[in-house]
Amino acid sequence: MMRLIVTALLGLLVLSACTLPPPPPQGITTASDQTEVSRRATIRLQLAMGYLEAGQYSVALDESKQAIAVDPSMVDAYHVRALAYMGMNERALAEDSFRTALSLRPNDADVLNNYGWFLCQNNRSSEGLPILRRAVEAPSITGPVKPLISLGVCELRTGDSDGAEKTLLRALGYDRVNQAATTNLALVYYRRGDYAQAQQFIGRVNNGRTPTAQSLWLGARIAHRRSDATGQKALVGQLRSLFPDSREVTAYEQGAWDE
Repeated sequence: MMRLIVTALLGLLVLSACTLPPPPPQGITTASDQTEVSRRATIRLQLAMGYLEAGQYSVALDESKQAIAVDPSMVDAYHVRALAYMGMNERALAEDSFRTALSLRPNDADVLNNYGWFLCQNNRSSEGLPILRRAVEAPSITGPVKPLISLGVCELRTGDSDGAEKTLLRALGYDRVNQAATTNLALVYYRRGDYAQAQQFIGRVNNGRTPTAQSLWLGARIAHRRSDATGQKALVGQLRSLFPDSREVTAYEQGAWDE
């Protein structure tokens, strides 16, 4: 079984998958303990997950629907269906699937996180923020880092710079090398005009092994603001080399430094 997380960078929705443990088993569970219905539904769900990760939303939707048809109690199938609808920009249908999943498992941290981010992304932050706070407090074997990042980005979108800073620092308290938290915290300081602090945080990402298009572009924008032509040129060169087809390269070519 698997689960989906939305990793949030401002203006960017990223779907990523990680392991979802089943409810704590009583003793050791083996293949013989799985019913035929559960086995068939799980296969469909795993297929749906694979197609979703590949961006084949309509196929993922079909597979998740088939999983639900086999086992209408499978919460994760409704969750995947919601994310497939999100990918297809079917907002009402996505929300209905999120609500169904939560009606079956109200305290699921990942469903709460993704539903809260969905609401925030669709200019419904007043509804999304309380749900993201519930996600932070909900039990999860992976901890509260991902919902804290979603919450911090949502707070930043509403203009709550101080709240976003506190939330993202809290996320880094759990995982001090988390790139998404670090990049978004740098963005908080950039938006605030504290370019030295922004540079300190984004440098941690860009000087590491796996900078992203978002982190390199933010670093270039910070260098631009600091009139650091050498740093700006180096970061743009790295961005164009590693991510030539990214929208960040397009933004650079269009001179969209402040967007």
